[in-house]
Amino acid sequence: MKFNVFRIFSKILWSIFIVGVVVLAIVLILVGLNLKHVAAIYSEVNTGKNNLEQALNKATAKDFVGANESAKTASEQFTLASKEVSAIRLGPIVYIPLVKSYKDDAEHLVLAGISLAQAMTEATNYATGLGSIISANSQKTFTQLSGDERRNILAVIYEAPTTLTDLKTNLDDSLSNLQAIKSLAWFGPLSTRLEQLKDKISSGQRTIEQASPLTQLLPPLLGYPNEAKYLLILQNSDELRPTGGFIGTFGIIQTKDGDFLKFETHDIYHLDMPVKDKVSVTPPDPLKKYLGVDKWYMRDANWSPDWPTSAEKVLWFYKTENSVMPTPFSVSDFDGVIGITPELITDLMGLTGPIVIDKQTYTPQNFIDILQYKIEKGFVQEGTPSWQKKEVIGEIAKIMKQKLFDLPLGQWPTLIKLVSDNVNRKNILLYSKNTDLEKLILDQGWGGEVRHDWGDYLMVVDANMAALKTDAVIDRQIDYQLKEDNGVLKATLNLRYSHSGHYDWRTSDYRTYTRVYVPAGSHLIKATGFTEDQVTTGEEDGKTYFGAFLSVKPGQIGQLSFEYELPDSIIKNMHTYNNYRLTIQKQPGKEVNKLDVDLSFKNAIKSYSPASFYSGSPDKKSLDSQGDLKIDRSFLVNF
Repeated sequence: MKFNVFRIFSKILWSIFIVGVVVLAIVLILVGLNLKHVAAIYSEVNTGKNNLEQALNKATAKDFVGANESAKTASEQFTLASKEVSAIRLGPIVYIPLVKSYKDDAEHLVLAGISLAQAMTEATNYATGLGSIISANSQKTFTQLSGDERRNILAVIYEAPTTLTDLKTNLDDSLSNLQAIKSLAWFGPLSTRLEQLKDKISSGQRTIEQASPLTQLLPPLLGYPNEAKYLLILQNSDELRPTGGFIGTFGIIQTKDGDFLKFETHDIYHLDMPVKDKVSVTPPDPLKKYLGVDKWYMRDANWSPDWPTSAEKVLWFYKTENSVMPTPFSVSDFDGVIGITPELITDLMGLTGPIVIDKQTYTPQNFIDILQYKIEKGFVQEGTPSWQKKEVIGEIAKIMKQKLFDLPLGQWPTLIKLVSDNVNRKNILLYSKNTDLEKLILDQGWGGEVRHDWGDYLMVVDANMAALKTDAVIDRQIDYQLKEDNGVLKATLNLRYSHSGHYDWRTSDYRTYTRVYVPAGSHLIKATGFTEDQVTTGEEDGKTYFGAFLSVKPGQIGQLSFEYELPDSIIKNMHTYNNYRLTIQKQPGKEVNKLDVDLSFKNAIKSYSPASFYSGSPDKKSLDSQGDLKIDRSFLVNF
């Protein structure tokens, strides 16, 4: 019996051995037959990679024609490599996991190369068209361009979104194939290069995501393909209001094919005062109570912290007031509204250089101080009628526009970056009546809207109530603490106002009506620090708000504190999705130099962002972040 068992076992082993030898022989034969294909793949991929690098270097040197040729060559080489991959015949060994993995990697690699080469070809084709126009006029200024040249540039930019969409699709495909590669051992020196390539593709994707919205926005603003009219409002951030500041000046901008048909500015009182007995609109209660007004005009129209809402109100007031003006302004309807703060002008002045008017030199350092003095006090000493006291703003605007148009086209990328930075800091707010354009603006965070999310939310909105230009000497701090306790989320918000000024022609007690916007359904438990009346609560822009009035004397510190409970929906979502989200929005026109966020939860924290969070808790259930609020901030905690 034992003998039979050993004999059977011996036969099984021998059979396995024979099969193994046969399989090995087949593998060796198949591998040998495919060696030439493997060698060709390696050669074509390596050469294609080199040509792509050459294309990138040439494009960096603005040799777009040469870059395009190198990209096309790379595309041909990766296509040849793809054919070599298809020519590989593995027979039964394709079922061996390692062998199949290598073949799949080769397919992903060449497909990634093809997509990347196509992306480079599209990019250089576009750059060749735009680059040829700019290169031919790089030393010209915008003013020196002919009408046809301006239209040609805008036409290329106008068509860019389609190109950029195709370009991003190819980059997405390329990165997806590179990320699908499981084993890089047999690629040798290419493995490191592939990792570097992934980083470069990711960087390219981010660049396209940033550039695409600008190419969609710039032509309509400059009146291409259709004439455009925008209402410009200058918001003085030293006299803070919900969307950036008191509206002291408005402007009318009319553009067509890159040319400014109209660019003029006016004192807001030139619109409000002539109609004071013809327009009667009841103002919001805080304006009546703390500003002492019984009628509402365009100068106070930006009462909602939601810019689209305030922009529509501004347009309504302009149209209503202009319709009953003794001599109406020539433009009665607009395509949108652009709101700016003086900080944008000082930044632009750093690019264009100082502006000289009537022997007075305006620089980024003194612009705001001198301008405010001239408007508030200087016109009396100069004998200028008060009705004309803000004409200097119009003169500055005209000179600034001309200086910007006199910049060589080669400096426009710097100008675009400067404008983009100011958009992020909310020194520029955009609103368009065009639904598609407005959606683009809001999607990019350029529209100053009160954001809506299922997570936690905070926005502190100050409104200067007859406190002159005192916001210039107010330092703000925000301290937000959140604690999960007995199945609820309790928040404590402390707002600190340090008044470093003294009484003069532009500084007084700081008087602010402050609204704190929190998730809808939040319940106020306690509030302290307010100077007059009681804290008001209400619903607005999809949020609950707490409103309080505060007065702070020079040299003193004022503090408002709010303790409230977040709605049940926040903690339910937190437990459902195992994360907590917090959005803190910056009010346009002001910067908070110190923002502290302190979060404490019941469960241990697994990960979080941003990296600036610090955990001093031994059980990893709490986080603390210290920074500023110069741009909107978002926080995410995963459990």
